[in-house]
Amino acid sequence: MKKRFFQCLAWLLVILWMGLIFSFSGQTAEVSGEISSSTTAKIIAKIYPGFDSLSPDEQAEIIDTTEHFVRKIAHLTEYFILSALLVFALLFNDFLPINRAILAVLISLVYAATDEIHQLFVSGRACRLSDILIDTCGAAIFAALYLLVVKLFNKKNKNPLA
Repeated sequence: MKKRFFQCLAWLLVILWMGLIFSFSGQTAEVSGEISSSTTAKIIAKIYPGFDSLSPDEQAEIIDTTEHFVRKIAHLTEYFILSALLVFALLFNDFLPINRAILAVLISLVYAATDEIHQLFVSGRACRLSDILIDTCGAAIFAALYLLVVKLFNKKNKNPLA
């Protein structure tokens, strides 16, 4: 009973996270740009002393230079988290760790592709192969870390982590 509850909870978290990604992708280019620009400005203000004392033109130049990088890191992070949630949900099945990792990456890849296609129908947005690749890299990074932890755990404890 408890196992079933946690299994349902794990898949609910996957679905909720996918819904969050879908909602981000459903924002028009204008709204998405405003959010990423303000987020980038907040990040820069935290890590760049004196940013607030720069002129608005100097601030805008720094934000414009950095914003693309921040957006791509956001893509990577979204799918890193999705992969983590998928691996967690797949722990309740009798898959080997390598199969869990592969399945998490494949599901993430398919979702990234469908999400990019979804953006074709959103004002000002586009379907970008580069974003699918970045998303998949985020998922693969988590999967690789998961497999590394499993390998280290198995080596230390001499038994398989199921």
